[in-house]
Amino acid sequence: MESAKLYYQDGSPFSRLCRTLIIDWELPVETIELDWPLDESIFKENPLGQVPTLKTIGETIFPTSQITEQLLAMTVEPLAPYFDPLADRQLLITILSMGDAMIASNAINRSGLEQTEKNTYGINILSRNEMRINHTLAWLDGQSEKWLIGDKVSVCDYALACLLLWSDSRSPFNWRKYSKITRIVEELSYSDSFARTVPNPWVAQD
Repeated sequence: MESAKLYYQDGSPFSRLCRTLIIDWELPVETIELDWPLDESIFKENPLGQVPTLKTIGETIFPTSQITEQLLAMTVEPLAPYFDPLADRQLLITILSMGDAMIASNAINRSGLEQTEKNTYGINILSRNEMRINHTLAWLDGQSEKWLIGDKVSVCDYALACLLLWSDSRSPFNWRKYSKITRIVEELSYSDSFARTVPNPWVAQD
């Protein structure tokens, strides 16, 4: 039987989340790296033109939240990190949405986009994204215990760690002022799956 395939890009924190889950859940999923910038052919697999994208028998799965649930369905027995799709879905999607704001701001800055006309939108997008990120981190830090959800490491912890470690190499900001989050991220950063998925340094594109 043909194995499932995960298409990923080295610098994508969403891809890294899926790759760490494949490692720690010991899943028979082939990981296939795509070059950056992504070729337009990715739109044939994913109408959003994004990674990660998971291909299984007769099905193509995206976005990241759906991929995590599919990977969970492929597990034979419960293994860390734990994930209850019904109970944990809101928390995971909130963290991933924060990640979307981080990626969007980084893309605006890296692509050299600057305001050239009067702002009639009503808000500054970069400032609003920064507010989203900091308010989300403060909310997460305030409700965290040993991990984000009680005393067991979860997919939500992995997602948060992938995003904040990405920020260190791509778009640094001071997330370490949140002490509980810092402890969670630093502990995960030394684990085997995170060590095996460290992204290469960013290289500016001509």
